[in-house]
Amino acid sequence: MAVHPVFTKTMFAKTALALLVATAVAGCSVSPSRLSDNDVMANAVENQALLAEDFAPVTQAIDLNEAFARTIKHNRDARLKAFEAVVSQGQLAVDQFDMLPDLAARAGYAYRNNYAASASVSFVGDEPAALGSNPSYSVSSDKSTFTGSVGATWDVLDFGLSYFRAKQQADRFLISKERERKVVQTIMQQTRNAYYRAVSAERLLAKIDPLIIQSRSALADSARIEQMRAQSPMEALTYQRALLESLRTLQDLRKDLMPAKAELATLMGLNPAESFELADVRTPDFQVPELDLDINTMERTALVRRPELIEAQYQERITKEEVSSAFLTLFPSLSLSAGLNYDGSDYLRNNDWASAGVGVNWNLMNVFRYGKIDQLNNLKMAATKQQALAVSMAVISQVHIANIEYAEAQNSYDLALNYLDVADRIQDQIQSSRTAQNVGELTVISEQVNALLAELRRDVAYADLQNSFGKILVSMGLDPLPNGFGGMKLDELANAFDSMFGRWSQGDIEAVSEEQMQAAYLAKQAAEKEE
Repeated sequence: MAVHPVFTKTMFAKTALALLVATAVAGCSVSPSRLSDNDVMANAVENQALLAEDFAPVTQAIDLNEAFARTIKHNRDARLKAFEAVVSQGQLAVDQFDMLPDLAARAGYAYRNNYAASASVSFVGDEPAALGSNPSYSVSSDKSTFTGSVGATWDVLDFGLSYFRAKQQADRFLISKERERKVVQTIMQQTRNAYYRAVSAERLLAKIDPLIIQSRSALADSARIEQMRAQSPMEALTYQRALLESLRTLQDLRKDLMPAKAELATLMGLNPAESFELADVRTPDFQVPELDLDINTMERTALVRRPELIEAQYQERITKEEVSSAFLTLFPSLSLSAGLNYDGSDYLRNNDWASAGVGVNWNLMNVFRYGKIDQLNNLKMAATKQQALAVSMAVISQVHIANIEYAEAQNSYDLALNYLDVADRIQDQIQSSRTAQNVGELTVISEQVNALLAELRRDVAYADLQNSFGKILVSMGLDPLPNGFGGMKLDELANAFDSMFGRWSQGDIEAVSEEQMQAAYLAKQAAEKEE
């Protein structure tokens, strides 16, 4: 029996459709693909090579200012924040294109295996007339056609929304710059702390190791004397316990000091295995920084210059722009369009033409949303203001805490200096008595440990003093980066830090006065009245 041609075409169409659906489903199904060991190892080699390229060679002993410079130039956290700021700036450039009209070019080709012939009948009453047994068909399109168009559409409401989004993104870019400032201040504070810990470690480890060897030798001698019964067991055991206590103290000190230099190297962007010297190890400079600022001046300076507070002000602007864009959505949408079109059909009299249009779209329910949106916007503005006030209170608290810690650190450093002086004089007396053979080995070792601990306490107290001074600078939001630091070489940046921190250590800090704040406040009020 012969198969009807229409049935054959229908079956072919269904089969083609099924194949198309199966192909689409297969293309959309994605299974997880784990990285191979070779891929992971190749990526590790590439990262290792990139890190090695970034290491600036160490040609001399590193002082604190060079440590700062290396931290700024090569610290990975600082670079990450810098890249985030660059990405935010790039996003701003992209968002600005959203304000432009949409310009679209379209082209298409359509084909069918037969003509789209159609017939028409008259309409009688409420029903079309019967088609009849021999209808008259007509054709108005080719079996294959080519179409193309170039058109522009512009929605005025979308333009307004895009404008506010671009302004918000501009403020987000400025926020990213403030966060970059905060990261720089934080890692420089960490570098200051790590540097002085590393200096203490370098200087004291050279004294700890010989003292550990001496203590172990005395412990072994005491054990032999005990075995020979040349001393009473209780006296020998007490002596050994005291030596072991000294050894434990020395081992704890060594364990705490050993990682200090590696931590500093990491902050400076160096490989922790890199060998380098610290300038203050051989010639320590225990200069006490000066701070001649009253607490009110410190508060004002912090409220003006802290990155967190500037970020909070930008966030307030973002919220205001969000409020404006929320009200803008209540208005009608006006759409403008224009284009050039082409259709290759032989049945058209005009194959190319120009078109233009205007459309208005307005959701009437927006009228009823106005009150709720206004209430929500007021809550958002109030919440943003409360957040800014909370940050301000936290900043003021940090300034007071940093000031108290600095005063206490000064007292601790003075006490540590007196303690070290007494310990050194006791050690001198013990050495004199040892020469006269009036004291034993245990007393000598114990006083050497005490003198070493006193020196460590002095170094730790000085490091805490410098750390507290750095905390005050950070709490006030003072920006340690000189202008144009990005284009400076390592030695130029180190010299700039030396000059800047030298002025700050002598109390030469650009603080914010009460007169400056009052003048700025009055100027803002006058500007608001004019608006």
